[in-house]
Amino acid sequence: MANVIEIILDLAYAVLIIYLGVLSGIIFTRIPQLKKHQENFISIILNLFTPLIITIAILSIQTDQNRSIDWILPVVAALIVTILGIVGPKFIASLFNQPPPDPAELCNSTFPNAVNFPFPIILAFAFKEGLAIASIFLAVTVVLRNSLGFWISGYKISKESVKTVIRFPPNWGIFVGFILLFTLDEGTYTPITEHPFTNIYFQIGIFGTLMTLGFSMKKPSWDYKIPIIRVGITRFVFSGIALVILLVVFSPPAFVAIPIIVQMIAPPAVYNGIYAAKFKLDTELTSQIIVGLTLIALIFLPLELFILRALY
Repeated sequence: MANVIEIILDLAYAVLIIYLGVLSGIIFTRIPQLKKHQENFISIILNLFTPLIITIAILSIQTDQNRSIDWILPVVAALIVTILGIVGPKFIASLFNQPPPDPAELCNSTFPNAVNFPFPIILAFAFKEGLAIASIFLAVTVVLRNSLGFWISGYKISKESVKTVIRFPPNWGIFVGFILLFTLDEGTYTPITEHPFTNIYFQIGIFGTLMTLGFSMKKPSWDYKIPIIRVGITRFVFSGIALVILLVVFSPPAFVAIPIIVQMIAPPAVYNGIYAAKFKLDTELTSQIIVGLTLIALIFLPLELFILRALY
């Protein structure tokens, strides 16, 4: 009985923190004096907090206890999500004789939210080692977003796309983290990663990423219900089936399985809206897909967390 109560309290706490973070972001955008600083807030989280969060997470990995497949699985998972994202909406459209998906829809089905939505969940259930695995998935999606994403959007890969990958702050967190992990003794960086100030900084950054997720939320519209449904089936159903197959075949440990589960069935990336504007895609369609599917993901979040807690 005590164990059941503990599980319920853990779930309630995790759900409350995530909902509170998203709600704080929504409230932030509703206050004019704060909303004018929205871009600055996003920049601070992306440039100052996220890279260090990733570096700290990577330094928590016990390299001598992990299998090589543990490092490969997030790469495989990201590639599978990408392939399904391109094929899924087209398959559904042809199956029901619907108009083919446009580039904005394909970008949303192909590139999931790999930071704002998943990181807080992964931290709660797989801790910092899970975030390290999630960072690998993130790195792959960033590279694909700035290569394959250009092609989907009707543009050619350019020097600018390569620079975008190199300059993306979370990628620096990944590079620095792995360099330190394999060049320094654990005793050198442990006092820093385990310091109380580091933990406070870490928690502030995670809460900040939830707030940025709330920035994208607005009143949903079902004028775009067909593409929303197609992307939803691709993101949640097709990716979910592929996810189950991966877990059954490879039986990864919890710190690998949990981030893969959360990221493979995450809603579309908030940053898809930025790319839509940059490449002159349908920004309203992009926005409505992100909002609609993020709301659905948040509604089913308690169920997702319950399943994670039950499995791991």
